[in-house]
Amino acid sequence: MAWFKNLRELLGLEKPEMCLCMVISEQEGAEIWVEDQKTRYVTPKLVAIKKDHPVKITVKMVGHEPHTSVVRSSHNLTYFYCNLKRIPLRLVSNEVYRSASL
Repeated sequence: MAWFKNLRELLGLEKPEMCLCMVISEQEGAEIWVEDQKTRYVTPKLVAIKKDHPVKITVKMVGHEPHTSVVRSSHNLTYFYCNLKRIPLRLVSNEVYRSASL
């Protein structure tokens, strides 16, 4: 049986220059982007980031406005929480389509 000393060892993050960031959005299942690079992760998820460095984290979901923030932490564990705003739907009348097709 394996025993782990801490969460960092369990997740294989034994590098002192890295820390863990718990990314949470009110709408679960949002895509997590780190430094403008899409990850394969969705919220909620623990993500490894550089310790003591500003790291740009973006959370995106279809039908919602993306939320971006810069996270900087000197701790081993931090978190990022956001509530994504819904994009308002607009109804378009049939007249717009008719006049556009003429």
